[in-house]
Amino acid sequence: MNHTEEKSVSLEERMDRLEQLIEKMESDHISLDESFALYKQGISEIKEAGEMLDAIEKEMLVMAPDGNLEEF
Repeated sequence: MNHTEEKSVSLEERMDRLEQLIEKMESDHISLDESFALYKQGISEIKEAGEMLDAIEKEMLVMAPDGNLEEF
């Protein structure tokens, strides 16, 4: 999946991916190398989800007449 396609993944899909990664990591039949690879993938998913949440939060703020930011 390229960077543009990765950015179009919804927040819900990212959360589902994280749940799947956690389930795989909790398996007794996973090697240490696989565990590290899944961990790295999970960190990436968390970072992307965090950026998405930040963007959503910024969209939900509007500037009041006094210049302060208020919730939408």
